[in-house]
Amino acid sequence: MKRILSLPVIILLILFISSSANSQTVDRIYWGADVPEGWNGKWEKKYQTVPEKTEYNRTTSSFQVHEYINMLKWNSENVHVFNMYTSPLRKVCSALVLSEPRITSPEQAERSGKPVIYIQGNIHPPEAEGKEAILMVMRDILLGDKKYLLDNQIIIFCPNFNVDGNDTWRTRDGTPNMIGSRTNSGDFDLNRDAIKLETTELKGLYRTVINRWDPVLFFDAHAMGRVKHGYAICYAGCTVPAAHPGPREYIYKDLFPDVRNAVRDNFGLETFTHCLHDEDNWPPTVWSHENAYWSTEAKFAANAYGLRNRMSILVETAGYPPFERKIYAQYAYITELLEYTNKHGKEMLEICEAADEDVVKNIREKASSGDLTNFVEGDYESYGKVNIYAYNRNEAEYIPGTSVQRTKPGTADGEPELCSGVEHLTKAVGIKEAIVPAGYLIPAELDFIVEKLRIQGINVDVLDSPVTAHGEEFVIDGIRKRWRDRYNMTILEGNFVRSEGKTFPAGTYRVDMAQPLANLAFYGLEPEVKDNFTGWNILNDYFEKIGLGKRSIIYPVFKYFQIEKR
Repeated sequence: MKRILSLPVIILLILFISSSANSQTVDRIYWGADVPEGWNGKWEKKYQTVPEKTEYNRTTSSFQVHEYINMLKWNSENVHVFNMYTSPLRKVCSALVLSEPRITSPEQAERSGKPVIYIQGNIHPPEAEGKEAILMVMRDILLGDKKYLLDNQIIIFCPNFNVDGNDTWRTRDGTPNMIGSRTNSGDFDLNRDAIKLETTELKGLYRTVINRWDPVLFFDAHAMGRVKHGYAICYAGCTVPAAHPGPREYIYKDLFPDVRNAVRDNFGLETFTHCLHDEDNWPPTVWSHENAYWSTEAKFAANAYGLRNRMSILVETAGYPPFERKIYAQYAYITELLEYTNKHGKEMLEICEAADEDVVKNIREKASSGDLTNFVEGDYESYGKVNIYAYNRNEAEYIPGTSVQRTKPGTADGEPELCSGVEHLTKAVGIKEAIVPAGYLIPAELDFIVEKLRIQGINVDVLDSPVTAHGEEFVIDGIRKRWRDRYNMTILEGNFVRSEGKTFPAGTYRVDMAQPLANLAFYGLEPEVKDNFTGWNILNDYFEKIGLGKRSIIYPVFKYFQIEKR
């Protein structure tokens, strides 16, 4: 007997289908402060986030994040929570593994064959919209209509990475009314610590997530300031030329265009590359990563992640719109990104695994002869001319009768101007090379460097007997300082010389470069890289101890092409 559906049931089915972002497109672009009405759905109060409960005037404290995580645990069987680190102020940073069925260990994840995606917010707490959007996306997956996003992937979320900075409350103009500090409790900017590894937070990230779960994609949410571009959100991938090109090129050529189109079609937002245009001309002539402080150096977490033969994305909302608008932008991008990775995650994993194999193969075939090179410095070239959305003016003013600033009406609102023929300076290229060795030999007294390598997951062993090595060493004639992005960095002046038959005792540390993380080891140990261990002044005391300033000295890390036991 054929069952006939009643009209009310048919209507409910139509409404359910139309509620999915996957099956819905918008017919307009939302500019400035605009968002679609009811974009976040209707949820009982117990499922609502702090911004939703406060008309987007407040952001979530670290304690409230834990309360929200606890609510998700009690209402879903598809989440596992673990402690990423305990902060210097004794606060716990939680990470959540969302999976179907529930997975509680990296070993289970590997056996599943599904790629792992890592989504992080709040490394800079004044940029809190990523944190709030992540809580909403997790709610949609675990309690809403997006559980299908767990069909082909495992997602690790860390909504509140900087737990101490999040709760260093201060007032601000606009919304949210109260925000945390950019730095952690030790006044360290966590997004400048990916190489030097001075903070508990970054060490915890490497030890508990990156090394153990090996995500195919690392996503980091941020916000900019009073910018003049017209985009709801801007994105960048790894731009370190020393990183393997396969994962980097996939992000720029395949993922970014598809996600950009999906965010426009399904959420009505325009997005583009993480840049700022030049301020001296109108209309602008240059659209550049460098203008937005996104350099070709690996100090940033997302940039450094590319040195692991994996994919990474950093996104930034415009900093001046209302809090709800910024959360909506992050929500839209994260949602469509996860739609993409759910469909293409295995393809992404294959590209990353191929990069692993290629790195090891090149080391084994070319490094012993000194014929393998990689880049120690990079710059940006133009991809060509593009059209960009931009505002001619974005001015602040005090709201009459108050001490609170806002964007002056008539500036940076409504539809921006479409500026044509702007140079798209975002193509990362290497401009200086060094030879990649078969391995590095590190004196036992530099164990503090070895600790950093091991935290990053690089294999380091110890010589059990003396060896004779043939290779090259760097003669340091002097050092100079370079002020870069609010940091006083060290640059070594000197040159490489060939060294044959040099003896190294038992107890010397050895980095055999025939490993997938060879590019990361190269970046950290090469003397000419400008933001590695040397650049961050970690070796300055050692250099002074062995005589730098009185005479030329030898850089203590030896590059060997061939090695033989004595």
